[in-house]
Amino acid sequence: MERLQRVRDQVEELRELGLSGTAFRAAWELRLRTGLARRSPALPPDPEPSTRWRERLPWAPPGPLVVTMAPRVSIEAVEALRGHARHAARGVIRCFGRWDGEYGQPLDWHRNPTNGQRWNPSAHWSEALRDGDRVGDVKLTWEAARFPQAFHLARAAAFSPVERDAFWTAFSSQVRGFLGDNPYPLGVHWFSNQEATIRLNAWLFALSTFAGLGVDTASLCEEVSRYAAAVGHHTEHEIAYAERAVYNNHLIAEALGLFLVAWMRPDRPESRRWRRRGLSLLDEQATRQVYPDGGYINLSHNYHRVIAQDYLLAWRLLRADGYSDMPSSWRRALTTSLDFLVAHQNPSDGRLPNQGANDGSLPRVLSTCDFSDFRPTLQALSLGLRGERLYPAGPWDEESAWLLGPDALEAPLREPSRRSVAFRHTGYSVLRSGDDQGTFAALRCGSVLDRFGQIDMLHLDAWWRGENVLVDGGTYLYNDQPQWHDHFMRTESHNTVTVDGRDQMLHFRRFKFLYPTKSRLERFESTPGYTHAVGEHSGYARHEGGCIHHRSVRLFEDGTTVVIDRITGTGEHSARLHWLGGPYPHTGDPARGAMTLHTPKGDYGVAVFDRAGAPLAGTVVRGQSDPPRGWMSRYYGEREDVPSLAVEQRAKCPVEFVTVLGEGPMEVTVEGGRWTVRTPKSTQSFDWQEAIEPV
Repeated sequence: MERLQRVRDQVEELRELGLSGTAFRAAWELRLRTGLARRSPALPPDPEPSTRWRERLPWAPPGPLVVTMAPRVSIEAVEALRGHARHAARGVIRCFGRWDGEYGQPLDWHRNPTNGQRWNPSAHWSEALRDGDRVGDVKLTWEAARFPQAFHLARAAAFSPVERDAFWTAFSSQVRGFLGDNPYPLGVHWFSNQEATIRLNAWLFALSTFAGLGVDTASLCEEVSRYAAAVGHHTEHEIAYAERAVYNNHLIAEALGLFLVAWMRPDRPESRRWRRRGLSLLDEQATRQVYPDGGYINLSHNYHRVIAQDYLLAWRLLRADGYSDMPSSWRRALTTSLDFLVAHQNPSDGRLPNQGANDGSLPRVLSTCDFSDFRPTLQALSLGLRGERLYPAGPWDEESAWLLGPDALEAPLREPSRRSVAFRHTGYSVLRSGDDQGTFAALRCGSVLDRFGQIDMLHLDAWWRGENVLVDGGTYLYNDQPQWHDHFMRTESHNTVTVDGRDQMLHFRRFKFLYPTKSRLERFESTPGYTHAVGEHSGYARHEGGCIHHRSVRLFEDGTTVVIDRITGTGEHSARLHWLGGPYPHTGDPARGAMTLHTPKGDYGVAVFDRAGAPLAGTVVRGQSDPPRGWMSRYYGEREDVPSLAVEQRAKCPVEFVTVLGEGPMEVTVEGGRWTVRTPKSTQSFDWQEAIEPV
């Protein structure tokens, strides 16, 4: 039976790929496995690379910028920036905005800093990743080669001119070291042209900043210019894979790379072709990848920020060429993206729910803010699109100052008034509570439109008084121990219901799921006393019993939240409801299906009941390794133990759960179909039947 099901799944994969997609993927794999990829055209000669681009790089001069930013950035933040730069000079790189990786001195560009293993630097790029089982996650090696340290070194030199020469020496020697250790077409750093684009962007920023500080950059610029031509050559010949197989942020980055190289190297005979291709793809993908309601194809807030940064840089390059207006497709995509992301934002710290895959990407590290703080990029988007600031003066202004110039920060302030809103095309809903914009819930309820995302339908993220009390676990690692990638990707780690131990969709390959679920937001209303959403998905309907998962969420104005989950269908089924808490001390009461999170803003309770109001027993664990449970990863490569509450029932359909969330301690009573929830400061009531009605 298992072999037959595997065949059925493979047939489904071919059906979802389609004839054209299947043929392309087969040809691509054949090309790599037979060695045909090794016959890619050699680099054309480039004896006298032009460096005229040095005079028109799109970044603001560092001197005036530091004068403007100094009052906005704390002394402690500047000291931390200088610390990152000093560490980088010694080969200790700040990875994913969070932790320090030791890459050696001089840097070993092929090292995995977590285990010391090395990729083969002599392998052709098409064969370079074959050692993955031994070396581990290639992203841990790619991170230093993305050169986040270029931003640390250059910006630290701007804020601390006395260290300019030391930081320039470190930066220039690392660039030359990379170029010497990674000749085309060898090694893992030629495998991904997205990585090459990110790296080139970082180099250009640092070259611009150091030149503005009076450093003679001419010699290094010539070497970078020659490298850029190689990136353009390689990207043009390999971009088809991104177009056909990973048509997401990878494709946008590679399109930006073609445009950027053409912008740098108009002397190259291929330049016009690169420019046309890059700009055409950027225009096409703005419409293709950003959905009409502002949601992003990856269904990931972090990847959404990545492509926003890419389009902002592309626009700055166009402006440097004399174009005053942003292309209309870019403007639409970025404007809807801005509104979408701001709607999900926690105002006190700039964070968003850790929705979807989060690989730690931040191509341009242009502020001292935490990696999870979206204010730097959203401020720049608002200023670039509308000429208005979203946030008052603060350290998040630095990204805007580098991109748009410090004078842009004189724009008028129009702080967002966040409200409850449903983005119906992608199925994201944000339920907000009264005047407290730090108390809200984010619900995922929309049909899967493309092949990207996690298996997380009807996941609910909860924020209370600015604290992320119920969380999305994140990603942790893509390419290391499979059990960890599976855990963070699959249904059971999310705040939703698993039926009969199955995922909502089949996790078929590392980055692929099959049988995309259909979902429907049936009701969304906001009243003076509460905001209410009702939705369903059919991910389990293909299995015996035809089960449908229905979820009702009501957020009252005091922050109390009631979640009703119902599994309908035929026959008897096992249903497991899971809630993942934030990184707080906790008290568990598994016999009553409850846990309390002890947050800096007070105690927050989570309690699960049956339809009659009787507590349902469950389990509460934290940081369990085998099998993984009770983990959160807000930063790539780092996981943190957090409390996990799971309640499981086996019963004939409908199988029902009622979860009450709010300030603890809570008291719940039920009379007939009328529920009453008492917290220390308020009392809320609702009618069961009315709460589950779709309209």
